[in-house]
Amino acid sequence: MPFTYRLISFLYGLLVHPRSRQPRRGVFALLYYAIGGFVAFIVVSMVLLCLEAYNLPFARDFLYARMGAPVLTALESLLF
Repeated sequence: MPFTYRLISFLYGLLVHPRSRQPRRGVFALLYYAIGGFVAFIVVSMVLLCLEAYNLPFARDFLYARMGAPVLTALESLLF
C-alpha cells in the first residue's frame, strides 16, 4: 500500500467513528479552536507589525497600558 493511502486511512479513522460514520466531535472542536487561536495570533501579530512599521508610539503605549507589558513583550519576543 502506498504511504499516502495509509495516511488518509489513518486520518479518516481518527476523524470519523467507524460504526456510526459520524465525525468525532472532540477532534473537530479541537481543530476549530486551534485554527481560531492561530488566526487570532496572526491578526495580533499583524497589528503589532503595523504599529512598528508606521511608528505609532501613542497606540503602542495605549496597548501596553491596556493589555499589560508582559503580554505584549511575550508576543514581540515570539515575533522578532
